[in-house]
Amino acid sequence: MRYLKTIASILITVLMLALAGCGGNSSGSADPFTPGSGNPTVPSGAGTVLSYNLTLGVTPASGTGTTVGANSIVIATATLIDSAGKPVANQPVKFESVDGPVSVDPVIVYTDSNGKAVNFLRAGTPATSSAVDVIVKASSTVQNQLVTSVAIFKIVVSETNVIKFITNKAPTDPDGTLNTLKVTLDAVVLPSPPRTILQLVPFQILDNNGVPRTRVPVTVNIYSRIGNCPVFIDSPETTSQTVTTDDTGRGIFNAGVSLDVPPMGSQNSCSVIYKAEAPDINNLAATIFSYGGFIATLENLQPN
Repeated sequence: MRYLKTIASILITVLMLALAGCGGNSSGSADPFTPGSGNPTVPSGAGTVLSYNLTLGVTPASGTGTTVGANSIVIATATLIDSAGKPVANQPVKFESVDGPVSVDPVIVYTDSNGKAVNFLRAGTPATSSAVDVIVKASSTVQNQLVTSVAIFKIVVSETNVIKFITNKAPTDPDGTLNTLKVTLDAVVLPSPPRTILQLVPFQILDNNGVPRTRVPVTVNIYSRIGNCPVFIDSPETTSQTVTTDDTGRGIFNAGVSLDVPPMGSQNSCSVIYKAEAPDINNLAATIFSYGGFIATLENLQPN
């Protein structure tokens, strides 16, 4: 009997130790049936699914802002990136007009290494005399995902226009808007053939909003001169020339004057005025015009 009680006591002790080991966590090890806590690991590598973003911006080729004149060039820039912020290169982007007069050519432009696709659009001429909003859209399909973006610019039809000669002279200078050209000769003995002085004359056509007018034919004439000096425009020598403004609304022509060599210790000068005239986009029966010019001086120095 005493032997049976001893065995029973040992069994009870072993059973209690076994139960304590199954239900406790005194050893510090985690219970495999209890869910963990914290943020799950985001998958990366070949199995990662990216999304894409396309943005579109427009700006005039000749300035800033989003207002252009009729027949102006507009730069449309589409930028394509993925959800990691990396540019997507060699991806075709389609440009198209949603509303308003604008020409799109080419329609498809591929993104460069920076994810940018740049297209040059041409603003049309609105059917009315008021301002018109133009909406353009860019779109692309990447990994079967269609992304699009739109941008808006405004075409303004001017009520008046101006031809502006581009000069480095300030209005407060004594000769106003005229450039002064001077050539010095080192004690040339007479008789000596006349010297020709050339002047490059740039100009720009702007509307009343300061927006350049492109592809406008401008007729330039010699309006007047003071001094005994033959004057010409361009080559072959003529007194009238037609210059068409470029895509920035600018044009340029050569003006020349021939001056006789003066006696040593003196100078010979000639003042030239030219007139630039262009059709008025808002009145086919009228023209716009402006005057410009320069003063040319030939000086013959005394011998040393």
